[in-house]
Amino acid sequence: MDIPKIINVDSTKTEEVKSALVLGFATDPIFRWIFPDPMKFLRSMAFWMVEFSKPSFENKGVFADENFHGASLWHPPGVHFNPEVLSSSFADIPEERIEDVLEFFNELGDFQPNQDHWYLAFIALDPSKQGMGLGSLILKEALKVIDAQGKLAYLQSSNPQNISLYLRHGFEVMGEIQVGSSPVMTPMKRIPQ
Repeated sequence: MDIPKIINVDSTKTEEVKSALVLGFATDPIFRWIFPDPMKFLRSMAFWMVEFSKPSFENKGVFADENFHGASLWHPPGVHFNPEVLSSSFADIPEERIEDVLEFFNELGDFQPNQDHWYLAFIALDPSKQGMGLGSLILKEALKVIDAQGKLAYLQSSNPQNISLYLRHGFEVMGEIQVGSSPVMTPMKRIPQ
């Protein structure tokens, strides 16, 4: 495989970024627990990716490979995403699960670092491109920018298979979140290197 160029993406590529991210989360344990119905998953995840990408695009926090097989959305220090913009998608969460999902999101806030940090909202690849080092390249490019600023990086790993990737790039596990029947989410942070 030729080494793809990793680029900082602007909002003219919203659809390409959204497509890679939604496809990459199709088998994600947490997001399929939240949205188990395939049609509702596709609809809600597409909506979430558009909403989460807005502050990323506004702050040069979107990184992808030049072919858009993968992408990441980062929110810079001082940018706080308003989860209320997602409330219309909550109708797609099974009714018997909604309380656990809301509690799950509340617990995520307990791990948010107090100091200035870049937040990795999402990173994902087309499943046919996983295991080839592309995710590592995308992550590495963003971390260069973050390290140059001397800032902390923070993420929440929704898939245990990805934890080793983050550990290789200097992230440390902060704890685990699990509510009701949810899979485990693993908050992680990385000091500047």
